[in-house]
Amino acid sequence: MSAKKPSKDHKADLGPSLDKVLVGDARLLSRELPTGSIDVTITSPPYFDMKDYGRANQIGYGQDYANYLKDLTNVFSEVHRATRATGSLWIIIDTFRKGQEVVPLPFDLANHLKAAGWILRDIVIWKKDRTVPWRAQGATRRIFEYILIFSRSAGSFRYDHEKFRDTVDIKKWWVRYPERYNPKGKAAEEIWSYSIPTQGSWGDRYIGHFCPLPSDLVSRIVQMTTDVRDVVLDPFSGSGTVPTVSKLLDRHFVGFELNRSYVTRFEKHLKSELEKQRQLSLIPQSPRHEEDFRNTIISLRILKYGRLLLRALKKEFLEKHITVLAFRSARKTSEPHKIVCAEYVVYSKSKSVLSKVQLLVKEITERPPFSKFGIQPTLLFAHDSSELEEKRRVATYFLYTSTNSHHYSGKLLTADEVFKIDGILCSPIGVQVEEPDA
Repeated sequence: MSAKKPSKDHKADLGPSLDKVLVGDARLLSRELPTGSIDVTITSPPYFDMKDYGRANQIGYGQDYANYLKDLTNVFSEVHRATRATGSLWIIIDTFRKGQEVVPLPFDLANHLKAAGWILRDIVIWKKDRTVPWRAQGATRRIFEYILIFSRSAGSFRYDHEKFRDTVDIKKWWVRYPERYNPKGKAAEEIWSYSIPTQGSWGDRYIGHFCPLPSDLVSRIVQMTTDVRDVVLDPFSGSGTVPTVSKLLDRHFVGFELNRSYVTRFEKHLKSELEKQRQLSLIPQSPRHEEDFRNTIISLRILKYGRLLLRALKKEFLEKHITVLAFRSARKTSEPHKIVCAEYVVYSKSKSVLSKVQLLVKEITERPPFSKFGIQPTLLFAHDSSELEEKRRVATYFLYTSTNSHHYSGKLLTADEVFKIDGILCSPIGVQVEEPDA
């Protein structure tokens, strides 16, 4: 490779180095990266003076701290030049102890990289879960590392949180307050929990590295920062987790590694993993959990909106002769900040009550809490069930009370039964979501 101005196809600039882990010193190989050829760099640099990779003049082992920082800065300066304007650099790194003193390596390196043009945009804590059980005197047990996130330029860069919203670890009260949760899930937080891979966890005792990265952690970063066929760089490839995961996600990769035995094992492992992926692609996949979560949140919002509407009307008119029916609409929203259209039928056998109801409903649905649900409602009013021919064709209605819209109660109702019972919320939408234990 030779440094040069980027062409329209930045992948072509990498030539025969594309999808290869090159054996050699990152200080030399990084100089050869074509300008603007890399979309994201994900790496964990050599641990300072802690791991001997068996090569003379290596980065880290045998160096003093100042030269160690200088060499890392030189490597990442070349990476900065080689990174596209929307690209980023993710460094997984930790502090270390020298005698009884903690050396803040992540922050020392961040200051050096600022001078090299990198902009520190975020810091994530990687909670490693599986770590050694002992601790040093005067210190707690070490269970995390830092992930420093740098952008190539001051403008926007690729960092898509939306792909990793949390749809599992939700607070126990979300069931009763679905309007407070984005249907896509809870926004990503700054602590990520991924266990360190055990030795041999990739088969045939492939992992023999000092500190291998979890595949799921790397996969998350790759998916948040790149598109298919973008280029991922790891200038300290080690056991090859970053190149392997990148290839499995249909990205291109470039890697550097000083230890030839690591590269040989990586190439063998990658071939095996690609064959496993090919076999898995032949198996039908189950529906995405994220889509199930979204539909559940939206259903709960529609039902709770109807329940609150019923409760407000019963409170105002001090009688039970009102029934609310809730439906999800296939129409697309046309109002800002609305995520779903829904239809509500307010039914009462009393004409006098119904005329008053219409005025009240218009008033209350234009203010909180109803305006906060993200629902664009269509409201219908009827005092004779014969006016609701379409609703009478619904085969099954689920019954909800004025205090519970996340768990239907009693037997399923037909349309004829719905219009004979007063003071209820009914819907073709059926949810039975149990509240987690406190």
